[in-house]
Amino acid sequence: MGFWSWLKGKTLGGKSVEVSTETLQKYVDQEKMAKLVMEEFTIHAAINLIANCISKCEFKTYSGGKENSGEEYYAWNFEPNLNQNASQFLQELVAKLLYNNECLVIESKGQLMIAEGFVKEEYALKETVFSHVYRKGLTFDRTFRMSEVLYFRLSNKNIRSLLSNLCAGYDELLNEAVDKYEKAGGEKGTLKIDAIASGKKYGERSFEEVFEDLMNNRFKIFFNSRSAVLPLFDGFNYTKQAAEQSKKSTSEVKDITDILDEIVETVARAFSIPVSLLKGDVSDVEKITRNFLTFCIDPLCEMIQKEINRKRYGRKEIQKGNYLKIDTTAVMHIDVFDIAEKIDKLIASGMYCVDELRQKLGDAELGTEESQMHFITKNYTELSEVSDVKGGDTG
Repeated sequence: MGFWSWLKGKTLGGKSVEVSTETLQKYVDQEKMAKLVMEEFTIHAAINLIANCISKCEFKTYSGGKENSGEEYYAWNFEPNLNQNASQFLQELVAKLLYNNECLVIESKGQLMIAEGFVKEEYALKETVFSHVYRKGLTFDRTFRMSEVLYFRLSNKNIRSLLSNLCAGYDELLNEAVDKYEKAGGEKGTLKIDAIASGKKYGERSFEEVFEDLMNNRFKIFFNSRSAVLPLFDGFNYTKQAAEQSKKSTSEVKDITDILDEIVETVARAFSIPVSLLKGDVSDVEKITRNFLTFCIDPLCEMIQKEINRKRYGRKEIQKGNYLKIDTTAVMHIDVFDIAEKIDKLIASGMYCVDELRQKLGDAELGTEESQMHFITKNYTELSEVSDVKGGDTG
């Protein structure tokens, strides 16, 4: 945002200022700061929504085309490193990817770690090299080649930077709308001062001191108080001005809410999130969640999945049926009683066995021979068999 960019690197009295909440509070009042963080709040809400969804996904691993649960499965679903579980790791990965447009993951001593900072050198015909990679105060004294790391990148454009530039205009509109709202209900009046008052002494204070205290302190407290009394000296006479509109109208409030809605809608479109989902609307949640999965979560998981497969498996292993797949079906909450008939249909058609369906529903697999068998009812048969039966009946 414009204010943040201005304050970063600004020096006050020859001393650099660290940009933090505490620092801002020294120079910006709370109301103005609330306006400044609206864009950041909306972007973080969108990123957290996406990160939380992907952290619920299951990273399935396959060996020879069949699902297995080896070391790779454990790393992505339970413990990628000693200090993070899989959910924390994935939330940080997605948040950094969406906020910074890129994220670097390295492996050290069998642990997957997300780099907090790095220097990247790109080449046309050689591998990109990453140096000065650091995490939690540790800077690695070696360089990493592109083939040795997982490097996730969204696009050549930084979405957050584009949003910041776009939302800068909204900040100005929001400030104007808030000012209009405040003025609509503000009190106005006239202060009459007798000519002789300007030359009088008020105890030990001069007229200028009394006047400055009245205008800068007493009137401010008087106007901001719900109930108050304003003491005036001889020669001062305050008269309230009749206002055309004493109460704040709904139009001023609507101006503010419209701009806030515009910010939310802009951020939602940038991250391919249904607007109603980011706003928290509860109507038709199932439908908008499907759209969210289709246009936001699935493409992001596809990109993450491909980078993992090409770096940690490689072409030869993938051709042998060894690969990783991100299952996004776990994102939506499933009520087993709502889909009981569909479960029966999936088993009856031979599409899934009992254990496969129990896994999708989040239940423990039975692990028996019967629960792993596929069944098909007599309703499902080849067309030729049906014709033979009809022919036999008419013969």
